[in-house]
Amino acid sequence: MVVAFTGDPFLAREALLEEARLRGLTRFTEPTPEALAQALSPGLFGGAGAMLDLREVGEAEWKALKPLLEGVPEEVPVLLLDPKPTPARAAFYRARERRDFPTPKGKDLVRHLEHRAKRLGFRLPAGVAQYLAGLEPDLEALERELEKLALLEPPLTLEKVERVVALRPPVTGFQLVGAVLEGNAKEAFRRLRALREEGEEPLRVLGALSWQYALLARAWMLLKENPRPKEEDLARLEAHPFAARKALERAKGLGLEELKRALDLLMAAEERAKGGKDPWLALEEAVLGLIDPRVSAG
Repeated sequence: MVVAFTGDPFLAREALLEEARLRGLTRFTEPTPEALAQALSPGLFGGAGAMLDLREVGEAEWKALKPLLEGVPEEVPVLLLDPKPTPARAAFYRARERRDFPTPKGKDLVRHLEHRAKRLGFRLPAGVAQYLAGLEPDLEALERELEKLALLEPPLTLEKVERVVALRPPVTGFQLVGAVLEGNAKEAFRRLRALREEGEEPLRVLGALSWQYALLARAWMLLKENPRPKEEDLARLEAHPFAARKALERAKGLGLEELKRALDLLMAAEERAKGGKDPWLALEEAVLGLIDPRVSAG
C-alpha cells in the first residue's frame, strides 16, 4: 500500500508522521533502491514498511525507486512525503492513494491558527490571528511563533505579540502609513532606513505605499456611503480583514482632497524613480511630502 502525502509541507509531514505512528513506522528510509528494498523486507524486529521523503529526489532517482514502489504489496505500508510532486510522480499517484493538504489561505488560515493555538492550550484573539495570518505563509514558521505565544501571560494583545514575533512582515507600507498619518517623520524615516538596510527595493516600497493609500481611499468612500459598515462590507475593500478594519479606522480622520494629493504625490514619485532619478531619493521625497503638505508632488 503506497500513500502519498502532498500539499503544504508542514501539514503533509504532520499527517504522514501521524499515519506512521499508527502503522508502527519510526524513521524515514533513505530514498535509494537499496535502502527501500531492505525496508520492504520483513526484519527480525518488525514488519516491512517505509517512509520516504521525496522533496529532494530528482527524476533519475525516482525512476530507480518506481519499480520497487509498483510492486509494494497491499499489506506493506509505504508513506511518501511529496508536497510538490513532479508530473511523473503525480501521474504515478493517480492509481494510488493520495492525501492532499493545501496551504490554508485567508479565513481558513486564521481558523488554522486559532485551532493550533487551542491545541497548545491558549486562546488566540481574532485580531492577533489575523495579524499572524498576514505575516508569513510558512505554516511551520507560524507554528514556532505560536509556541512562543503560548508562554506569554494573558491577555494576549496585538502590541505584545508584535514585540515577541520574530517573523518579518511582508512589505505592505502598513507601518509607514501609520507613521506618516501621525506626522511622525522620525519614525517614518527610521522605517525607511531599516528597509534600505535589509536590501528592500525602493520601487516595491513605493508600490506598497500606493496600495495602502488606495485602500484608504476605498475605505473613505465606503464610510461615505455607510458610516457604520458591517463585517460583510469589508470584502469591498479587497484587503485582508485586519488591514481593512485598520484602513476604516484611519480613513475616518482623512479628507478626500488629502487622499487625492497623497496618491498624486506617490504616482509622481514612482514616475521619477522609473525615469532615472535615484529611487530611494524619490521615495524619501514622497514620504516627506506625505507628512508635510507644503512639499509639492513634482
